Amino acid sequence: MNITRRSTSEELADPSAVTREEVLSRLTEWRNRVHQLYDDIEETLQGHDFKFDRKGKHTSTEALVQAAGVRQDEQPQIDILRIVRRDGTNTAVFYPQGPWIIGANGRIDLRLSSSVGQSHAYMLVDQSGPFSDPFWIRMPIGSPFEREPFDPKWLLSKLE
Repeated sequence: MNITRRSTSEELADPSAVTREEVLSRLTEWRNRVHQLYDDIEETLQGHDFKFDRKGKHTSTEALVQAAGVRQDEQPQIDILRIVRRDGTNTAVFYPQGPWIIGANGRIDLRLSSSVGQSHAYMLVDQSGPFSDPFWIRMPIGSPFEREPFDPKWLLSKLE
């Protein structure tokens, strides 16, 4: 069976053509991409005195999910990643927003908190197409044209 994958924009333009199974498949694929990104981040930060907390969970409330009739308890839960300093305070929090973002294949909000109280907010957007290898781009909130590929090594430099 040959399945033609539609873009996020195409799915959002005609939500009635998106089946419940397709929504669940996209949500599962989204969870896998996000968790792989978190795994890559944790691997890069190993040995740098941070703890990782993935107990918080996110489920989608996006309109397309609701239109398909997918309840929150049926969705794959997506981890919220907290990177914690030795003193127990958050240094970074990754909060997944969802896969249906116009012009992208998903968005994660990232908040970096310095030990002196200043924080910075970024968006990570996946510039790949649905069911493709992810290509994460980071941009500061409020500066959408300052786009650079996301690299966990950049994150490490911001946390040290």
